[in-house]
Amino acid sequence: MTDETERAYSGLEALAQLAESAPITPADSDTRPLFVAWGLLATVHRQAAAVVLLHRHGLGHETAPNRRSMLEHAAQIWWLAEDGTDAVESMNHALQYKQKKLREAADGSGIVYDATIADNVQAAVLPPTAAQTYNNISNLLKRIGPPLHAIYVGESMLAHASLTSAERFYSGPGTDTVELLTTPRYPDDAPGPDTRAPYIALVLTWFAMTAFNRLLAGQPWTDALQRIAQEADIEDAAT
Repeated sequence: MTDETERAYSGLEALAQLAESAPITPADSDTRPLFVAWGLLATVHRQAAAVVLLHRHGLGHETAPNRRSMLEHAAQIWWLAEDGTDAVESMNHALQYKQKKLREAADGSGIVYDATIADNVQAAVLPPTAAQTYNNISNLLKRIGPPLHAIYVGESMLAHASLTSAERFYSGPGTDTVELLTTPRYPDDAPGPDTRAPYIALVLTWFAMTAFNRLLAGQPWTDALQRIAQEADIEDAAT
């Protein structure tokens, strides 16, 4: 185990303990952003646990979907901390649209279901918000920082069925003999994210908790987050 991986494991454990022990007091009278963000943060922690478990069994490459999910969830927590009520209302618009698509798919396939919830969602009148554009994850990540969007695109290429994900398991063109592999191989000059999966999970979890901290009265996690960042050698730690 590398020093970076050991620091990542320790850092993730410290973040989990902080989330479980610290008081949760909303900073705003509209508590919905905090409640939604907490649900997203809990998911981030569980995804991080899945990354660690898979990595320990030599399956760091297979954590690409987990890392991608963590990035999506962390970005939405940041959005909730930034736009608050507008973010929640925008998420409601997205939910209404997705429920509509789900209903169309279910009806088209002949599935029989209780339509009560679908009817209520469809009937809800939701005023538009300027923040709705950030329901698009690409728009949101670009707003937070273009490098995050680039990372997300890269993770998506590994997480989804694609030539990029497939070519990790055979030697590329130009070789004398094509070699079929059962374990992933990354170019020697471009180490893959599989070995750094725990560290990536740590950075994303720390980012999510830093954003969530902004939704708490008095931002009580600040000192602990800074200490964890320093101990884990997270780059660009907040000051």
